[in-house]
Amino acid sequence: MLKAILRDSLIYGLASILSRGLAIFLLPLYTRVLSPGDYGAFDLLITLGALVNLTVALEVSQGLARYWGDIAEPSEKRTLASTSFWFTLGMYSVFLLAGLVASSRLNLLVLGDAAYLETFRLGLGFITINGIYYLLLNQFRWELRSKAYAMVSFGYALMTLAFAVLFCLMLGKGLEGVMLGQLLAALCSTLICLWLLRTTFGFSFDVERLAAMLKFSMPLVPAGLAVFVSLYINRVALMHFGSLEDVGLFGIGSRVAGLSALLLLGIQAALTPLVYQHYREPETPGQIARLFSWFVAVALAGCLFLAVFARELLTVFATADYLAGASLVAFLAPALLLSQMYIFAPGIAIQKKTIWQLWVTLLSAAVSAGANWLLVPLWGVYGAATATLLAALVFFVAWLLVSQRLYRIPYNWPACASGVVAFIICAWVSAQLDQWDLYLPLALMLKSLLLIALSIVVVASGLLPLADIRALLLQVRQRVGRRSNV
Repeated sequence: MLKAILRDSLIYGLASILSRGLAIFLLPLYTRVLSPGDYGAFDLLITLGALVNLTVALEVSQGLARYWGDIAEPSEKRTLASTSFWFTLGMYSVFLLAGLVASSRLNLLVLGDAAYLETFRLGLGFITINGIYYLLLNQFRWELRSKAYAMVSFGYALMTLAFAVLFCLMLGKGLEGVMLGQLLAALCSTLICLWLLRTTFGFSFDVERLAAMLKFSMPLVPAGLAVFVSLYINRVALMHFGSLEDVGLFGIGSRVAGLSALLLLGIQAALTPLVYQHYREPETPGQIARLFSWFVAVALAGCLFLAVFARELLTVFATADYLAGASLVAFLAPALLLSQMYIFAPGIAIQKKTIWQLWVTLLSAAVSAGANWLLVPLWGVYGAATATLLAALVFFVAWLLVSQRLYRIPYNWPACASGVVAFIICAWVSAQLDQWDLYLPLALMLKSLLLIALSIVVVASGLLPLADIRALLLQVRQRVGRRSNV
């Protein structure tokens, strides 16, 4: 299983890197055509999309994922997939119709300015199509078609960039152009998915299959709402206690921190379906623990890189109006990864105890709401970043404790603790360097030394053993050698 995970993770990860790499080019484009206030409005629309994607289709895609591997007959799989598709399409259609009817009031509620009404309506269209697209895209994962997943993901990112250049730079449409480009990219990608999955979906619909999927997934809906509160209540708090400009600064910091997701997306896409197929094998827990250690090692280095070089990245990819968002990255990058690292603790899903997911996410949501309510009035965007990290940490620890009771995995906690302490120290030193306003080459050299120091701790603690690094390099050389001989 470990080899399959690594192989598919490489493909998914490469697709993520290419997609996010193209998305990086959107950052200087958006920050030059949008004011911090407009960027805040854009970020709130993306936040609304996250809420809708978590709730409207009742997480039926998770039910599809859980039962897909248990079915052997192709015709039954086709019925299962088709049922989830038509249900999702129907639910999103109802959402879009209701949203357009009430768009004037909803726009004022979400964005607080009637000038954004047309942009808000375009956002509703984008959210609807994007939700259907994600159902189709994930189907490639359940079918273990990693190459198709990668191709479609990269195509989506490429079209998003192309439409952004067309509508924002060439036609000067501003925020409306941004949302129109997102909508068209999602629509084209959805049509491509439907064509590639034409043998998977049909016109069948099975009420009993739907009931089984919803029985598994519906407890995830309130859990999804709790996840939304944990991750996005910060925007609501900033809008309430601050302004759209604060939301924009927080959003730009989140975009930079979001690059850390490149470290996880490949593994996330590959690990879940393979764990569902192999969790009964006795060697699987040890393989997951080993993979977790590798990931933590790389994640700590990646988060530190983003934290120490965030100011330099924003200098290149944004304007001076957004530089204040750089100091948020040291909080937001680890928070983003912690909120997604539950995939390395699969006990809740394996044992179908999704009610525990609800309780864990409710706890995290309560921490997030309380921390944002207390800290945002005191520290503004820094309070929101601190609250986000705290809620993500509570979520991961609570999830881990429950999962270990259901499906025990032998994690290497002493090595993880050593790496985390080293990360905190290096991030604090980097923050002091930014305050000293050093000569740029000297600052870059000192920050690079911090990365080297963390890497030494990671290897010395056994989080990423030197033997594993050598074995990986040997496999890479062997594969390169075989290809060169062909």
